[in-house]
Amino acid sequence: MLMIMSSPIMLVLLLGLTLMLTLALGVLQIINTRKISGLHKALDEDSARQEALLRANSGAVLKLGGSLQALEQRVTLTSRRQQELENKDAGSLTYDQASKLIQMGATPEDLVKTCGLSQAEAKLVSLMAVRGVGRPA
Repeated sequence: MLMIMSSPIMLVLLLGLTLMLTLALGVLQIINTRKISGLHKALDEDSARQEALLRANSGAVLKLGGSLQALEQRVTLTSRRQQELENKDAGSLTYDQASKLIQMGATPEDLVKTCGLSQAEAKLVSLMAVRGVGRPA
């Protein structure tokens, strides 16, 4: 068996086979290297697209945040104005009620009890009604 292995033809065959395997592995390595290079390039392109989208989205989020803040301020201001109007209307209603009660013969003390006016306010409404000031036309 040693003789078969030492024969020059066998050595040439083994050398040829080794060379072919080495060449095949080299070709596979080149193919895989090109594939990896292509994958790196695609990954870099995707990464650049993602970064561009992220920057665009960040800008949009900042704009929306500013708009939301402005809207919150407007809602707060509108709420305050509404409350002021409600308070003003409530006060007007009380004075209107007091004026009608005076016309029906109520005393300033009655106004204090029923309308929640102070003593001075009740007297003022009573005097205004007696003099005809502030009556609807």
